[in-house]
Amino acid sequence: MKKIIFPAIIICTAFWNGYSQNTAMGEKIFKTTCSPCHHIGKGKLVGPDLSGVTYRRTEKWLGSFIRSSQTMIKNNDAAAVKLFNEFNKLVMPDQNLSDTQIKDILAYIKANSPAPAIKTQAPSAPKEKQTTNVAKSAPPPVIEWVHAEHQIKAIRSAEGIDPKSLNADIWKNAPAKKIPVAAQKVAYPNLHKATVDEITVKTVYRENQLAFLIEWNDSSKNTEVDADKFCDQLAVQLPVDVNDIPNYMMGNQGGKVHIVHWKAIWQEDCEKGFRDVLDLHPNMWVDVYPGLESYLDRSKRIYSQDIHAELIVETSAFGTMPGTYSKNPMSLIKRKVPVEEANAEGFGTLATQETQSASGWGEWREGKWRVCIIIPVNTGNIFKASFKDKTKVAFAVWDGGNQNIGGRKHYTQWADLFIEK
Repeated sequence: MKKIIFPAIIICTAFWNGYSQNTAMGEKIFKTTCSPCHHIGKGKLVGPDLSGVTYRRTEKWLGSFIRSSQTMIKNNDAAAVKLFNEFNKLVMPDQNLSDTQIKDILAYIKANSPAPAIKTQAPSAPKEKQTTNVAKSAPPPVIEWVHAEHQIKAIRSAEGIDPKSLNADIWKNAPAKKIPVAAQKVAYPNLHKATVDEITVKTVYRENQLAFLIEWNDSSKNTEVDADKFCDQLAVQLPVDVNDIPNYMMGNQGGKVHIVHWKAIWQEDCEKGFRDVLDLHPNMWVDVYPGLESYLDRSKRIYSQDIHAELIVETSAFGTMPGTYSKNPMSLIKRKVPVEEANAEGFGTLATQETQSASGWGEWREGKWRVCIIIPVNTGNIFKASFKDKTKVAFAVWDGGNQNIGGRKHYTQWADLFIEK
């Protein structure tokens, strides 16, 4: 057995010495493309730990798997099928990367992986060790901009932008960019089937504001949330620091993203006022809300069935509705805007920003949503996006009528956003 393994290690070691050594570029691409699902030496994440994978697989196999793992599975590649089954049949998204970019990623993985324990028995092991140490200790080169597959151009405007003016002249002059969206199948709960194919994006930049007009087809308008109902939603995401682009899937540890999230149910609250449980379920009945009958107005004898959430807030939400009292955006009764500003550094880390200065508005008509989102940028606030003439942007869309909620959504990878000079 050893006689069979050792020659393979020797061949593999010699093979990897030919890899590109641009590990800094490989790190950049890895963090923005691979890190949502893979660790190097820290254990399994959504997918397998990639430590040492360059010693176990050939460049050709890894390149094919990165580009389209599902193609390899359909072709009954034994190793690909085994990985697919081992990780709950999660689909790894196809990656539109060049040969050079893939080699850079693999060089980065190799430089951060311990060499196999038996490599010292291979003739080329000392040389391999030296190469690895050089890659780790050499000063990193200047990080280059990694071009995305899609580019968006933002025109400049000296005029103010009203999010409710979806037919303003400024939008007629802004170039439209169609960007395909994919079903989120990386993390649970995932979306099994996409119902939205693409979004159309127009962008305008004014002083410290970045405005987006986004359109997509949706056969139904969904504005309610209940046990079996979900609302339509849209999110726009920007890197906080354009000099260190984080992962496109809600950032990564140390890589913060700035997210603005629009919800159709929140817009209904803005347009029609707060809808209490009684509004959605008029036949509901509550016998007693302890303390409220005597607490409100003894003389008028206000009972449970007559108590509305707004009335409670106007009296004393501190003891009865702490979420509303603390201005939790999910619990607001008198909502002014249908969007929320938040930050994230990876899955499960979404946190509302203390300063809420984004705005937005949407309109559904004839099977299509048109939503304007205006994001504050370059304000000096460390939680908001900052850039000079270019940045990255990603989008997410939820089709409420098809049970989209949370991770069950459509998403895009980073697109390049260039500001008109």
